[in-house]
Amino acid sequence: MNKSKFRVTGILLLFGFFFNIGSSYAYTVAGANGSITPDSANWAFDGTFISGFRGALENPANFGPGGIVEESITTVGLDAINAATLATADMFVSTWISDSDGAAFGGAVVDFFLNGGDLYLLQDDSSHDYIGELLGITTSVSTGSVSNGGVPLFNGPFGTATNVTQHYSVGQLSGADIAARNGNIGGTNVEGQITSAFWAAGEYAAGAGSLFIVADIDMIATTTPATYGSCLSPVCGADYDTLNDNAIYALNTFSFLRENGGTSVPEATSMYLFAFGLLGLLGAVRRKA
Repeated sequence: MNKSKFRVTGILLLFGFFFNIGSSYAYTVAGANGSITPDSANWAFDGTFISGFRGALENPANFGPGGIVEESITTVGLDAINAATLATADMFVSTWISDSDGAAFGGAVVDFFLNGGDLYLLQDDSSHDYIGELLGITTSVSTGSVSNGGVPLFNGPFGTATNVTQHYSVGQLSGADIAARNGNIGGTNVEGQITSAFWAAGEYAAGAGSLFIVADIDMIATTTPATYGSCLSPVCGADYDTLNDNAIYALNTFSFLRENGGTSVPEATSMYLFAFGLLGLLGAVRRKA
C-alpha cells in the first residue's frame, strides 16, 4: 500500500471509530435479581412486574439505531452486588427492595453512583427506601392521586404523559431533602405532594452520576389482574405495549438520565478501530519523514 492510500485508510478508520462509538455501544443497565432481594417478589429486577420495563429498554424501536433514541440498551440481572459487578454497568436500577435486603449492598450502590454511575431509584414506602435513606432522600405516605409535571420527565422524546398513576403502597418525597441536595422536582400529585425528583450528572455531588427517585415503583412497573389480584384495571402502572402515560413517563425519565448521565466507555471493537487507525497514521507520517 502506498503512503497516500495508507494515510487515507488511517483517517477513514479514525472517522469510523468516532462514528462507531454512538452507533454500536450498548449502555448497560443492571439491577438486583430476586435471588438477593427475596422480599421484592415479582418487583425484583428479574421479576414479572419489571419485565415490561426491561423489554421496552431493549426494544430497538425505542433505543437503538433508527429508534426514538439512537443508542442501544442492554439489561442484566445481578446475583451479587459489589464494586466488581457494578463496574460492568452504566446504570443501576433499584426496584422494590426492602430495607433489610438493601442493607447488604446499598453502600456499594451509593459508591457506584458517587463515582459516576447513573442511578434509577424506585422507592415506594419507608420500608423500601434504604438506598434513598443513605442519599438523604426518604419516602413517606402520599394520597396516591395522579401525578403531573413538565420537561423532562413528563414531556420528552417519547411524548407527553399526563395523570401518571400510583398504585398499592404509595409515597411522596420531601421538598426540603431534594433542595438540600441540589435536586429538581420531577412531578407532583393533585395535592402538591412531590412524587419524583431528578439530578443530572454532577448535581447531587461533584463526580456523581445522574439520579432519578420516584416515590412509587408502580408508576414504572406493570401489573394486571392476572398477575396481581389487587389491580383493579386491565393494566395498573405502565403498559409498554400501548405506551400509555405511565410508560411514556418511564421512558422519558430513562432517556433523560442516560442523556445527562456519566460518560460511556466505547466498546472494545471501537477501541481496536481507533488503535489501528492511529497506527496507520503514524506509519504514514514515519514513512514520509
